[in-house]
Amino acid sequence: MNPIQPPKKSKAGLIVGIILGIVLVLCVGCGAFGYFVLDWTGDKVQEIEDSLPSMGVVTGEGGGSHTVRYTVEGTGQTVITYSLGTGGTESETVTLPWSKDLTIASDSFAASVIALGGSADLDGCSITIDGKEQKRSSATGATAICTTVFVGG
Repeated sequence: MNPIQPPKKSKAGLIVGIILGIVLVLCVGCGAFGYFVLDWTGDKVQEIEDSLPSMGVVTGEGGGSHTVRYTVEGTGQTVITYSLGTGGTESETVTLPWSKDLTIASDSFAASVIALGGSADLDGCSITIDGKEQKRSSATGATAICTTVFVGG
């Protein structure tokens, strides 16, 4: 005679619990990883934005022509490229400190000066429009960059 065996306990609940636990740990891990990656990339984007030269838009009186003075401070020789205001540029090899005065016959123009240091010791640059300093930047390494946009009227 066979004694009656008690029914075997099902392990399905234990297996489902283990699988759900593993899935939960994976989801939390992926979420944490995504959070840290997004935080890190946000910091890197901000670093890149901060390293780019800013270009402010300034307004002033209309009237047809404006006096622009580019200045680069430092010592030694460097190559300077500056905008003529109406789309063209000029480059010069100069001894620092250096400044250049231009008269631009337009009420809207971009003004920029870039100094590539080479052996020079650059301090920075500035742009003055109609006697008012509109942009000043410190040199970064062997480069000084100043840019602005002027809109008169």
